[in-house]
Amino acid sequence: MVYEYMVPVYAYLVKAGSRDIEGLPEKYRLPVAEFMAEQIEQQ
Repeated sequence: MVYEYMVPVYAYLVKAGSRDIEGLPEKYRLPVAEFMAEQIEQQ
């Protein structure tokens, strides 16, 4: 199960360089990538 509140947390950690996308739990990788892409598109 993917908890929605974890997606922005993991995205923040990836952006900050504390984590990389490959290091995330597998079920979170796609939601985090989509979240980050959506943020970039909104800018």
